[in-house]
Amino acid sequence: MPLYQLYANYTNVRFMASIRKLSPSKDGKERFQLRVYVGRDPSRAVYDENGTVVQQAPPIHVSKVFHGGIREAKKELAKLEVKAGEERTVGTTATVSKLLTEYLGTLERLGKASTTIYTYSQHAKNNIEPTLGNVRLNKLTGHQIDTWLAVLYDKGLAPGTVRIAFNTLKGALTQGVDWGWLASNPATRARLRTPETAPSDHLSIEQVRAIYDGALADDDIDMAALIVLAARTGCRRGELVGLQWEDLDPVECTLAVQRQWRAEEGGQKLAPPKNGKARTVHIGEEGVASLLRYKALKAAQLGWEPDGWLLSHDGGITPMRAKSVTAYFSTLAKRAGVDAHLHTLRHWSATELNRQGVDLPTAAAQLGHTTTVMAKVYLHTDDGRGAVAGDKMAAVLGRVFV
Repeated sequence: MPLYQLYANYTNVRFMASIRKLSPSKDGKERFQLRVYVGRDPSRAVYDENGTVVQQAPPIHVSKVFHGGIREAKKELAKLEVKAGEERTVGTTATVSKLLTEYLGTLERLGKASTTIYTYSQHAKNNIEPTLGNVRLNKLTGHQIDTWLAVLYDKGLAPGTVRIAFNTLKGALTQGVDWGWLASNPATRARLRTPETAPSDHLSIEQVRAIYDGALADDDIDMAALIVLAARTGCRRGELVGLQWEDLDPVECTLAVQRQWRAEEGGQKLAPPKNGKARTVHIGEEGVASLLRYKALKAAQLGWEPDGWLLSHDGGITPMRAKSVTAYFSTLAKRAGVDAHLHTLRHWSATELNRQGVDLPTAAAQLGHTTTVMAKVYLHTDDGRGAVAGDKMAAVLGRVFV
């Protein structure tokens, strides 16, 4: 039985094509099986912890039966090779779910922040896999992704939430392209809606006070203190609840931001500040006085002087939860008729520093910004200007605890 083998190169991959003669058809015509090797499915290979293949995946072939003579069979085989090359998608057995699982595992091995991995995993589980999880990668299209996005919008998810879900999927598909699991990223052919106007960062001091008064109306002086501290310092939520009384320097009128609580599955985890850089935030004399008044109120409420965690319902024993204060702030803002969320206070603080004439590098140092442009273009600030910035913010906020 003759065996004909042809070889062709396509995108640096050698395709082996073969023709095998079969028994004639019932009408006596010659029959040949045409077969083209297109590679191995990387999604089925076994990798070690360093990403090195330790066990190859089984080979993948495309084949068809041709009725006719050998010369015509060779021509048809050549066409099959071209078609296999044009449509080559090695990850033929991998689904979106499998890719997401491998992608999240890779992020963990690369040491990405646990909060990032947790956020992506929640979006994968709740927003991506229910609709796209079983779709094979070589069948996934931009139209399917657009349809999926429409489903998320119809469910009433916020545009920002939809964007994170989309970026999670897009990042996984980009990694899939790098691994050779699919030829191109179909997410680049999908489109998000034009973002709606975000909550205003230009809150008035009266609006900040209205949200603060809402916390006092609930007899929650801990949340009231957090709101004022967030506005005064521009700290992130995890940094706020990660502050301890020992971080306060009443002489220098500063707070040392050296840790944060990061929200994770099953609770929150203590970690260094974002980007791993501790910083000193100047809060001015009024800022110190405000915190000492809060401490005195807690002491009167509990019967002992608080110690340990600065923002705490039980006098420093247990820190406030980052996710809980975010949800509570949104409730207070809605009740006050203010379009804002907790992170808005960080933006508001930056805007107010600029409005008070604080130079950009000093404001960046206060807020712990890591923008590359700021780091490369602007000079580093000094403690003297930081103290002035703290005093100016204290003057804006005034004596909030009476």
